[in-house]
Amino acid sequence: MPRYNNQDRAFQVGDYWLSKQSRSDAWCRTWFDTKTRQTKRVSLRTADFDEAKQRLTDWFILSHTKQEEKPEDVALAEVFARFYEQHGKHLKSAADVNRTLRYWLEFYKDASVMEATKQDVQSNFRQWLADHKGLSVASVRKSLIIGKSALNWAWKRGELAQIPHIPLVKPPTPEPKGRPLEVSEVAQLLELTKGHHVSILISFMLGTAARTSAILELNLAQIDVDNRLVHLNPEGRVQTKKYRPTVKLPEQLVDYAAERKACDASEPLICYRGNGVNSVKTAWNRFRAKSGLEGNVQTYSFRHTMARWLRMKSVPAWEVAAQLGHKTPDYTTTEIYAPYDPAHLSKAVIAIDDFLGQVACELRVKSMSEFLLNSR
Repeated sequence: MPRYNNQDRAFQVGDYWLSKQSRSDAWCRTWFDTKTRQTKRVSLRTADFDEAKQRLTDWFILSHTKQEEKPEDVALAEVFARFYEQHGKHLKSAADVNRTLRYWLEFYKDASVMEATKQDVQSNFRQWLADHKGLSVASVRKSLIIGKSALNWAWKRGELAQIPHIPLVKPPTPEPKGRPLEVSEVAQLLELTKGHHVSILISFMLGTAARTSAILELNLAQIDVDNRLVHLNPEGRVQTKKYRPTVKLPEQLVDYAAERKACDASEPLICYRGNGVNSVKTAWNRFRAKSGLEGNVQTYSFRHTMARWLRMKSVPAWEVAAQLGHKTPDYTTTEIYAPYDPAHLSKAVIAIDDFLGQVACELRVKSMSEFLLNSR
């Protein structure tokens, strides 16, 4: 703990104290080197006494880590300081981590790890985050996870002898991103968007069950008409948790894809005046309002529509998951060539073609390709 000496040391932490050299106003970290038998100094680059005290204390905490400390013997602030300086500030979410750790310390102040993790105190902390900081249930949970991560980090490095339990609040059930649609509702939206690139987005979201972003970023070069495949993940793009699979190209969209590729096989599928489209929010909101459809209808509704349709058509659960990209496969040679297997997603694409065919009937055309080509 910091020690004060009113005689010759203005402030001291452990074996280190504050001092000044005669030719400088800056405070120094000062210590006695027992090997050289000399007093040594390192400038703290500040002439402000309070700031110098804080810098000396921070340096001491970060530089003098004890091993296997008991939770009752180490301050929560010390653990959090080391965690942030050595790990947290290098994360993409550094700003969130820093803000959250400040919430913890604002509430717990100089409490030890053990004091801060008592169950009744933790309950008060969760309530304080909600009442005084105005955090939602999801944000309270995130704050607890960040604090728990800091303690886990200290334990993995051998700084803590054990990790006290941090109970998490139950995550809220997320709102669906968009309700599923009926065939007639899809046809109504397509009729409204006829001639607009939103109609192409709708058709290919239905035809692939892909996410909105995957279709907006889809290039015609990713569509293999001969093998009836759509490579949703462009070459060179690293797969993420939102996995983009290779799926079958429905027969309902083959003629349209073939004609577009014959004109220019290198352009984006969704384009406006020859350029790719990054967002359709403005246009979508306009068409959505004009449609008068009730409920939460978004572009994501088309993905949910197909997910529900595939299950209604008794497509096996594993095939639905593969179509939606819910399960990321390992990149073995077998998986790379799986899409070229005639049986790959065969039941899913039959069901998707059936849905698109019913929509085409509602639009009074023979196929979705005919509808899209006539709308150009």
